[in-house]
Amino acid sequence: MKILDIGCGQKKLDGSIGIDFSPYSMADIVLDLNKEDLPFENDSIDYIYSSHALEHLTLDGFLHIMDEMYRTIKDDGQICITVPYFMTSSSLANPFHNNQICFNEHTFRFFSSVAENKNIDKRDYYVASCPQWGLRYSANAENEIEFETLEINYTYFDEYKNLTIDEQRIARSKYLNVVDTITYYLKAIKPVPLTIIKTSNIGADSYEILVDEKIKYLEEQIKYHITQTD
Repeated sequence: MKILDIGCGQKKLDGSIGIDFSPYSMADIVLDLNKEDLPFENDSIDYIYSSHALEHLTLDGFLHIMDEMYRTIKDDGQICITVPYFMTSSSLANPFHNNQICFNEHTFRFFSSVAENKNIDKRDYYVASCPQWGLRYSANAENEIEFETLEINYTYFDEYKNLTIDEQRIARSKYLNVVDTITYYLKAIKPVPLTIIKTSNIGADSYEILVDEKIKYLEEQIKYHITQTD
């Protein structure tokens, strides 16, 4: 198997090809992840691992390396990414983190186009305004990357470790410093489905009907959050 460790630092994954920007790291290949391409052929990598690296990239750099990981990984190849959870005070305060990239339950919805993800509990991501899982077309554009999120794991701070899953879910949505790190397990879906539909959301319906639908969404969202906090 050909395995990459993206941003390996001083803790390169055994058996992997280490990639990092620093010549003082354990990297086998030194390059700028923000803008340089990975020196591998399309569909040539079996597995990609990255721990505490992507949060240091620029926003454009993050999108660039996601594109490069998708280009080089094989169809059905898997990627494991561990990063600081966005709602921790140390992460928010770190001047070397790019806080435009909010790593949480929703991050990889923007790299999927499927309506439902049976691997993830819907209560972890549901909001009335966008109840479906996949949000790859939310910017009305194709990013030409498609990942299936297989699993999301959370490393909780001590006071939250022994709560029930439902209690942890509510705490994550309400409080700071509940989760220390978040780990995503992704699978590449190739070829990327290009299914953007260029139609108006308003069409022949009146503006009043559109407003009524928005109000209904908000009412559903309020009802959902009330049931979660009872």
